[in-house]
Amino acid sequence: MLRLALLLPLALLPACATIVNGSSQTVTVSTAPPAATCTLERVGERIGAIAATPGSVRIDKSKNDLSVTCSKSGYQTATVTHSSKFSGATFGNFIAGGAVGFIVDASTGANFSYPEDIRLELAQAAMPRGPGISLNTPTSDGAPRAMPVSALR
Repeated sequence: MLRLALLLPLALLPACATIVNGSSQTVTVSTAPPAATCTLERVGERIGAIAATPGSVRIDKSKNDLSVTCSKSGYQTATVTHSSKFSGATFGNFIAGGAVGFIVDASTGANFSYPEDIRLELAQAAMPRGPGISLNTPTSDGAPRAMPVSALR
């Protein structure tokens, strides 16, 4: 009975991954070119934003994928998705106290992590082309003639 009384408090302590790694993390996003605006989403819900890259944001950990979308005027919008990685610290729960710690880590997301640095390359947007312009020049008989746009270059 005394042994159980001593072990019970250990089983109620927070989990290993939660203690060692925490249930949130900082993610740094950089782009080429810099000064892009980025949003971070998970399961269709916005969980963070960066006003201008490079920048960092603190997010809660989760088993769900993290999507980062960045945009900048004159460049195409880019999106990258990263899966969370399982952390080995959770296995310490079985050594230290069993299933209680594992359940705590799973519920807080502490047993997962995302890449700390995420980099996106933004491709330059294609310049819009307007309709071709042609000049009307008269022919030798005075009738108008269309000149192709390529002749103007």
